[in-house]
This record gives sequence, C-alpha cells and structure tokens, in this order.
Amino acid sequence: MRKDILIIAGAVVICIVIAFAALLFLGPAHAEITGVSTDKELYHSNEAMMITITVNSAGNMGNTTARIEGIRDESGKSRISHDMPVNLSAGPNIIFYEYKLPSCSKCSGLGEGTYQLNVTLLRNGIPVSNMTRPVELRQ
Repeated sequence: MRKDILIIAGAVVICIVIAFAALLFLGPAHAEITGVSTDKELYHSNEAMMITITVNSAGNMGNTTARIEGIRDESGKSRISHDMPVNLSAGPNIIFYEYKLPSCSKCSGLGEGTYQLNVTLLRNGIPVSNMTRPVELRQ
C-alpha cells in the first residue's frame, strides 16, 4: 500500500516539475515598446503626423492591441484615441499610425505648446508596456 502511495506521489511531483519547466521556458510571450517616434519634431495645423511604434516581442503574440492616446485639448479631450489590433512576431516589430491634425488647431482648443502621445500595448486587454512621447504644436 505504501509503495503505491509513493509511486503516485512521485508521479505527481514529476508532473508538477515538468509543468513548471514548461511555463518557465514556454510561458506566455512578453513584449515591450522600445520606441515611439514621429516623422517631425514640430507640427502645424492640418499636417499629417506619422507615428512609428517599435515593439520587441519575445514570441508570437496574437490578441494584442496598440493604443495611442494624447494631444489633449483645452477641455481635456484626447484628440488622438485609437486602438489598433496587432499580431506581433518574435523579435522587433514596427507599427505605423497616421494622424491628421485639425485644420485650425487654435479653433479646436489646441494652443501652441508641447503635448504628450501615450502609447500602450495591451494583451487580452491587460497593459503590458507603455511609453510617452512629446510633440510640439504651433499654429
């Protein structure tokens, strides 16, 4: 009887060790935003802003979203608020997004100054990485 219990306990311990090792080496992929850039440092009304997001992923990742928010107007509303579904492959990934500034920045509640772009990478709706980038607006 005791021999049977020892064999079962040993098998359970081996299964736990194998499961732990599999999670350690084959666990969920991880990704990190390594850069957020724009095609220019200074923007004026009615210009297009090309935003480039660089992400490094430890493995293939589906069900991932790149969220871009920012450039808050006088009322506190984000002029950019966009979610993009992305499928990341292992290694470096580049994501592009184009945003057209309002034809009249001042009329839209955007005075001259420095504004923030906030980029968040979400996996299954959970934030896994984020980065902020300042951009300068002039009339």
